[in-house]
Amino acid sequence: MNSPQISVVIPVGSIDELLIEQFDALARQDFSGPWEAIAALNTADPDAQAALEKCCDRYEFLRWVDAHEVRSASYARNVGAGSSSADLLAFCDGDDLCAPGWLTAMVAGLAEHSVVGGFLDEELLCPPKQRNWRPPATPGVLPTFLGSSYIVSANLGIRREVFEEAGGFTMNLTRGEDMAFGFELERLGYELAYLPEAVVYYRHRAGLADMLRQHYLYGIGMSEIVSRGMIPNDHQRSSGLGALKPNAQPVPNKSTVQVLRRGAIAVGRVVGLIAARRR
Repeated sequence: MNSPQISVVIPVGSIDELLIEQFDALARQDFSGPWEAIAALNTADPDAQAALEKCCDRYEFLRWVDAHEVRSASYARNVGAGSSSADLLAFCDGDDLCAPGWLTAMVAGLAEHSVVGGFLDEELLCPPKQRNWRPPATPGVLPTFLGSSYIVSANLGIRREVFEEAGGFTMNLTRGEDMAFGFELERLGYELAYLPEAVVYYRHRAGLADMLRQHYLYGIGMSEIVSRGMIPNDHQRSSGLGALKPNAQPVPNKSTVQVLRRGAIAVGRVVGLIAARRR
């Protein structure tokens, strides 16, 4: 195979049907140039390694790398990126689906921008009853936290030298590594570009309990980011209770589920702030 123009990095914790569906989606990409997908395996399970070897035999564009030393999706992404020789990097997750034109759009976008984030379609893979549980992840623009934009790691493209300059994804946060990565890029002076034609079909966790736990952990990660001064806007940096300033995300309705979701984030942010103060 010719040297890849772009490498798609996927953190992998286990080999399941959803991951195979993502591999199938990548096999349907319409990009005509040389490319590869790197599955960064974040477990030492020999059965998972054997299963991934079979996947590599099945998909000619796929190879895998061992990334089990630190149990972290961020670590896996960093290891996968470090094993690539391509000038361009794209990141997606193993439980989502990349639209056929995703990779073509990523390469075109990175010809004009250093960092791009695509559109997360939350309709196709979402249970109908859960479609109003969350605000949109990409509401026609990149998401923001306290006034600063970031790119969700499930649909991110970046030039290799920029990724290396930023130091990759932070590995010591409970959640929010993509927020912290975006803020570091902004601090370095890079513009984060929104690329709506790069579509990933995004899969949320099913069930209320799992969603509330996920958003509780998001809240902890948010407080960790604020407490460590990682917000690039100086006027947004704050201490004490000011660190709990709400993000003011628009929501489709003020249902009971939305109140619970916001409450889970708020509790997580308080817990994260208290833990940061103790440290």
